[in-house]
Amino acid sequence: MPLVFSVTREDMLRSKTVEPAWYKCKVKAITQESASTDGSVLAVVDLVILEGAFKDVPVRRYFSEKAPGFTVPFFAACGATVKEEGGTYDFDRCKDKTILVYIKNEMYQNRLTNKAEDFKPLAAA
Repeated sequence: MPLVFSVTREDMLRSKTVEPAWYKCKVKAITQESASTDGSVLAVVDLVILEGAFKDVPVRRYFSEKAPGFTVPFFAACGATVKEEGGTYDFDRCKDKTILVYIKNEMYQNRLTNKAEDFKPLAAA
């Protein structure tokens, strides 16, 4: 029996390396996983670039419950009012938002990958 794989356009774009820059992105999905190291909670944010030469390239960002301060720019970009004393923020309210994302390149397992590094509200453009 032949071994057959079905490969979508999104599958092919997932490995496309983008030039480091700010990109207009949509928050497509937010899921939850457990870290393989210690079982701590990870929020997995799936983004997609909306325009330009890298349109439709998906990018993923992980946020750990062990370092919640790194979520602040993401929540602020999604329209949350972030206070100095902190607060409680809901990832589900960020789904389908359009924001600016700084994507840089990073080596992972000997391969150049895209990393969503920083976030701004779309109005900051």
